[in-house]
Amino acid sequence: MTQGPNKPDITTREGFGLAAAPLERLLLSVSYGVLRNWDAAADAVQNALLKGWRHRHSVKDAGSFKPWLVKIAVNESKNLLRRGYGAELPEDAADVLRDRELSIDVQRAVYALPEKYRLPVLLFYFEDMAVTDIARALDMPEGTVISHLHRGRARLREELKDYGI
Repeated sequence: MTQGPNKPDITTREGFGLAAAPLERLLLSVSYGVLRNWDAAADAVQNALLKGWRHRHSVKDAGSFKPWLVKIAVNESKNLLRRGYGAELPEDAADVLRDRELSIDVQRAVYALPEKYRLPVLLFYFEDMAVTDIARALDMPEGTVISHLHRGRARLREELKDYGI
């Protein structure tokens, strides 16, 4: 695997841990975006990390590690969803974003989006991932990601129009 100057060697236990640790919150957010259940999302992330460790040698370069691991987390979340895991948005959603009522309503509106719009919106706006990385992580063309972001934003504007957004 080609490594960058500050990229850990993910083929070693220590390097994999160093590379994966800062991505755990992202993986949990993405998994929650699919499952809408924090416990199931934590299980999916655990499964994704284990699968990532087992298949770490398939990563071509250190720069593709993040989208590669996100893709595994999405797939693991979908697997759990097919097995019946997942739930409605929890009543304690206000605990996730406590800032104000708008933050809570934005979060609920995002999680209420259909998955094909929800995941690109979560990755782009909440995790600051580039369209290219989102396309790689979700296994779709960049144009489709851009389209899903546009449609997701339109739905959010409609849902949040009472706030003048």
